[in-house]
Amino acid sequence: MSFHDESFNPPLPADDRTQLIPQPGGGGTQSADNAGRASISAPLPLPPAPLSVGKTAGLNPLEAAAAPLLALLTRLRSTLAHSAPASLRAQLLAYVRQFEAQAQAAGSARNEVLLARYVLCTALDEAVLSTPWGSTSQWGEQSLLITLHNEAWGGEKAFQLLDHCLQSPAERLHLLELLYVCLCLGFEGRYRVMNNGRSQLDALRERTSGAIRRIRGDFERELSPGWRGVKVARRRLSPFTAPWIGMVIGLALLLLLFLGMRLQLASDSEPVFESIHALGELPVQPIASAAPRPAIIERPRLAAFLAEDIKAHRVVVEDEVDRSVVTLRGDEMFRSGSAIIVDEVQPLMLRIADALRKVRGQVRITGHSDSRPIATLRFPSNWALSQARAQEVREVLAAATGQAERFSAQGRSDTEPVSLNTTPEGRAKNRRVEITVLAEGVE
Repeated sequence: MSFHDESFNPPLPADDRTQLIPQPGGGGTQSADNAGRASISAPLPLPPAPLSVGKTAGLNPLEAAAAPLLALLTRLRSTLAHSAPASLRAQLLAYVRQFEAQAQAAGSARNEVLLARYVLCTALDEAVLSTPWGSTSQWGEQSLLITLHNEAWGGEKAFQLLDHCLQSPAERLHLLELLYVCLCLGFEGRYRVMNNGRSQLDALRERTSGAIRRIRGDFERELSPGWRGVKVARRRLSPFTAPWIGMVIGLALLLLLFLGMRLQLASDSEPVFESIHALGELPVQPIASAAPRPAIIERPRLAAFLAEDIKAHRVVVEDEVDRSVVTLRGDEMFRSGSAIIVDEVQPLMLRIADALRKVRGQVRITGHSDSRPIATLRFPSNWALSQARAQEVREVLAAATGQAERFSAQGRSDTEPVSLNTTPEGRAKNRRVEITVLAEGVE
């Protein structure tokens, strides 16, 4: 099989633009189950700027250009729900186009870029379709691979391409390294449904790693090639100096180094978390005839049960059509930089738990913070602090109600402010915990 086989190089239009496959049965009224997955009548706007993933020094041109897409592979696979798969698909297509432009600008051949695009589309489609929301959406009918290569499944051909690259790894090193990264990030392809597929895939990954290492050379096993110092004769300051003093100083230096690296890591990861949170939040254009809303069995109403606390301004309750949201101010629940609920709020938590027992539906607890950064050993970032506070509220309510399966917790840092972060009052409003009860049938 030649590297330039037509099977790996399907004909493209002259301008090589994305081909959108029309949806069968379009224009009809969709059922309630498909209401959240209505097709879009016009292309969504592209993201205003490419996703930044930091420096890509040491990567080959294909890996460097594909870094944003590779960063999303594991994130997509572990996402339990997504409210707008169509917006996500449009954004991924924009990133694929960005990959093509950057790879060709870096000197990669057009044919090699198309093969790399085929592999990336296959891996991203597999990641989405392996999730609960992806497998029940229309992604299988309008996948990235169908849109860009007019093929429904590339799990077989991607590994045929890998076998071909292994036959001449020096000539196809960049593409081989990109395939290896996809394997390390969970891409399984045809091995997903094969008997003993896991062991075969592990063996293939080791074989690929060995082929790359034979060309690139063995990786550097030492953190620094020049770590050995110059040996000089030194006189001890005192013959009575205890040897453990040096050990204590060394341990102290190691601890300081660990704390510094942890704080630096938290600082570098903050913009990445914000970019991931913003993924897929493109505005969806309304369709002409909206599908009916799913039937709600019972609307949760908590305001009546917490009337006294609302009147005393201890909580704010918003009863909406399909949910009820209880908002608690973070400054009254936690001490600064802490995720432990103060004793004064415990009676209020018990009253909220008693109200939750009287309504049905899943309970989602969301922690929010202001925009001022935090950097402590316990909480290296606002993401960690908001997640810990939401988890603490979840544990208290789950224990009080005895219905742990209803509760989930998530931290949102400062990504969803309700007020400006430029004043102390605004920041205080943003430091909050929201307890959302969803009506049955609402996700």
